[in-house]
Amino acid sequence: MLHVATLLLLLSLSVDAQDSFSLTEKNLTQLSLETSPQWESIEAAFLSAKSDAEQLNDGFRPEIFGEAQYGETKEKPIIEFIPMWSPLKSTQLGIRQDFRGGVTMSAAVSATQQSATTPTATYKNISTSTVRLDLQVDLWKDLFGRLSKAKTNSANFSKERAEFEKDIQHKAFVVSLRRTYWSLVGNNEQIKVSEGLLKAAEQQLTDTRQRRRAGVADDGEVARYEAQVASRKGNIIYYKYQREILLKQLKFLLPELQTKNVVLAEYDLSSTIDQVLACTQTIATRPEVPYEYTKYDEITQLIRQTQKEQAKLASSYDDIDLKLVGTAKTTGVASVANGTVNTGSYGDAFDDWQENDRTGYSVALQLVIPLGKTDTRQTQEVLAQKRFDAQVNETEANIASTHQQLVRSIQLLAEMVQNQKLNTIALEKRLAVQNRKFREARVSVNDLIQDQDSLLSSNLSVINTQLQILNTLFDYLVVFTETPCEFNRI
Repeated sequence: MLHVATLLLLLSLSVDAQDSFSLTEKNLTQLSLETSPQWESIEAAFLSAKSDAEQLNDGFRPEIFGEAQYGETKEKPIIEFIPMWSPLKSTQLGIRQDFRGGVTMSAAVSATQQSATTPTATYKNISTSTVRLDLQVDLWKDLFGRLSKAKTNSANFSKERAEFEKDIQHKAFVVSLRRTYWSLVGNNEQIKVSEGLLKAAEQQLTDTRQRRRAGVADDGEVARYEAQVASRKGNIIYYKYQREILLKQLKFLLPELQTKNVVLAEYDLSSTIDQVLACTQTIATRPEVPYEYTKYDEITQLIRQTQKEQAKLASSYDDIDLKLVGTAKTTGVASVANGTVNTGSYGDAFDDWQENDRTGYSVALQLVIPLGKTDTRQTQEVLAQKRFDAQVNETEANIASTHQQLVRSIQLLAEMVQNQKLNTIALEKRLAVQNRKFREARVSVNDLIQDQDSLLSSNLSVINTQLQILNTLFDYLVVFTETPCEFNRI
């Protein structure tokens, strides 16, 4: 027993040593923007989709390429009159770009310089320069950029969708924090109700013990009140345990609060319920689904647009591949003979193709035809259709059902609260009468305690139903994030 008391004392001192944080709904939502790892996770998901789109767009940016190479060998030629070039130096510099029209173009300048010795001549720094233009045009799969545009559009639609989802998920996260806050408020109300009845039970136990000393009450009646006090304390301990679970959840969502002793600031539950009912009336004025209150309709449109682009990509899976490839180039050579010695330089090689027309070109068609028949193309087309249809249908059903059921659900819950309050008033009147009859020894202690338990249950039911009303509206606001009412201040 001493160890338990010591542990409780240490826990109490630990809590007292923590900084106190007065929790309100307003500062809770502010913290969600500043310290939440969940917000960082939501932002990361958006950045992932954004990065995919940007990487695809980056593929159509011009790029510079280059190469430099040096080679040297001590090999001997197989045929002595055929030179073994060493050392050999080459460089290349160019620019290349892919276009969305299924076209790839590149231009490059290259130069080589090589030396060799044969029995009859010496070649020193013989130089070659080349200017080359390459063109590749897709004549079938990506004709007029059909597929490249589909890939780009699909990625951009996904990025736009991710941006809408980021906003929705952030507001859903704030709603989850508000749920936790109002659950703490409801828990606090449950503790208040239970503590009030505990105080009454303790007073009744004191009175009964006095009556036993006076010979009016027996040990059984005292034991019954002792059991009632123990039961009331047990309920309070249970609610305090639930409060710790809620605080743990809150501190997990907002790590900044982990070192804080979180306490509820003053709140007005009745005023909040009035705001909820007023918000419900605003929603009730819109019998049709108010799509301007939600961003899911924009998401649905983007899903459909993405579906069209993905269908284009799927339909080209095993299509033929026909490309036109063209090359044009001009070459300059620098090799000046001086007896048996031939020399050259880079400058002379570049001068040569400017002074002499050494232009050449080539045009080719490249054709690839897949042989055999597979079901892959049809599977991909069906997959694109069904996957996006499922997303759209699920989203539209969620939007419609959420709006249609909200008003009726809250009306029923409000009626429940009203009846529960009437029940509580009636039970309070009955309990007052039962207390008087008990003092007059006209009812038993069991009957009195039963009525007290009924009043406790009714009070707790009012609190639970009020929380249910809040959570029902929160469910609505997760979908219809732009609802114009005071309660939707997120």
